[in-house]
Amino acid sequence: MSQHPPIGGIIPLDGAPPELSYPGLSPQLLARVRQLWSAAALDFDGAWRLGVRNLAGFRALPRVEVTTTSTDVDLVFLYDQGVLWLRALHEAATLGRLHATEGLTPAQWHGLAALSARLTEQLAALRLLALTDLPMPAMQIARSISEDVDMALVILIRRKLAERFAACASAEEASDFWRRHIAGGRAYRAISEKLYEVGIDHSANTDYAKWRKSVLTTLGAAVHSNALNTQVPRRPQDEVLLNGDSLHFATFRMHELCAFAQLVEPDLTEALRAAGHAAPPTNPPTNPLAALAAPLNGVLVNQVQSLSAPSAPSGQATRRH
Repeated sequence: MSQHPPIGGIIPLDGAPPELSYPGLSPQLLARVRQLWSAAALDFDGAWRLGVRNLAGFRALPRVEVTTTSTDVDLVFLYDQGVLWLRALHEAATLGRLHATEGLTPAQWHGLAALSARLTEQLAALRLLALTDLPMPAMQIARSISEDVDMALVILIRRKLAERFAACASAEEASDFWRRHIAGGRAYRAISEKLYEVGIDHSANTDYAKWRKSVLTTLGAAVHSNALNTQVPRRPQDEVLLNGDSLHFATFRMHELCAFAQLVEPDLTEALRAAGHAAPPTNPPTNPLAALAAPLNGVLVNQVQSLSAPSAPSGQATRRH
């Protein structure tokens, strides 16, 4: 995604509507998202200011004068929707841990709170990199985001594993946990097995698994490339990830986390609802985003269709996964 200036001091006024931060945004996508929020009786503008506008390093998108499609802007808009949901998830998980809310174990609340905090920082960094045309570090962060998404899902699937994660008291123990239970596709295999039980086949021979593997291979090339060779190996048949593609993959994985989490842990939405209202009511609320986590589950899942087929002029091909 190439814009000029790459990252200036472009920050909307406090009371500005969200769409002013996305010049060129598809009106159809904006209308659909607003409709989803309205149907859930949620204040989109207020929540966006809390969860997106005050994100570390947030900048509005610069206006691109010559463009034939809204796809790039739409992608950032959907990415920011995922960021907002993740920040709400973090607030609710933190309350769930503090108040020992039923529905998840204390270790699962602990894991979700820790991972959502780390993911929020990574997503803020990736957003900055995507707006600054720095593809290599963007790819590195996108790979780390994918691994943390897998880890969050595994914690929901395996409660004993969540306890082992919560018990890590040092960097060495955390590294050992990662190597034993997450690295090398271990987490993905556990997720695939659980999803298969609910009727979703993500085994190694599916198109989805092949696409995921090719993406992670390219991301891995950015992480492990030779210091003297800063170019990612390219082959004509590969879809090489650049800034926009790293952003797309991270957006897809956030939406995937939301959808899959509800499949592998059917009680998650109700647990988040209880956690979001666990603290004594205050005016204004101490954790206003926490109450959004449960209703935003449905909103985010309903946006997957927009992510899979972003807006484009008639006749222009769009990428589908």
